[in-house]
Amino acid sequence: MVVQRDGVKNVSVDVIVMHQSVLIVQMTYVTNVIVARTEMIFKHENMLMDMTISSKTKLYKNNVLLFIGDGYKAISMMVNSSKDQQPVRDKFHKQLTMREKPKFSKGDDLETLRKQAEASIAQQQLTKKSKK
Repeated sequence: MVVQRDGVKNVSVDVIVMHQSVLIVQMTYVTNVIVARTEMIFKHENMLMDMTISSKTKLYKNNVLLFIGDGYKAISMMVNSSKDQQPVRDKFHKQLTMREKPKFSKGDDLETLRKQAEASIAQQQLTKKSKK
């Protein structure tokens, strides 16, 4: 709603408050205001995922709250609980591939790789100490 009085436009804007901290802003003159509110709700089978608030994803199953928390965890729970997992995997492909665990071939010796990583970290710490 825009109210103009004496050359000053007052604009009311919907605000999403996160972490329960409120910021009061007074604007005396605003020419263009664009407010985009996106609602991320994904329905699949008997489950519903509400990602509207990015820090608190909610997962419902049969209209009962199943989980509140990290979005990746909610996505993985939805994938594991689904009979047909492919639509969920397709929708959240980017999120799932970003957090994918490293894949080792059968020829890789995990103990050798661990020792190499420890040696690399020790070398970096020695380099940092010598610079001081």
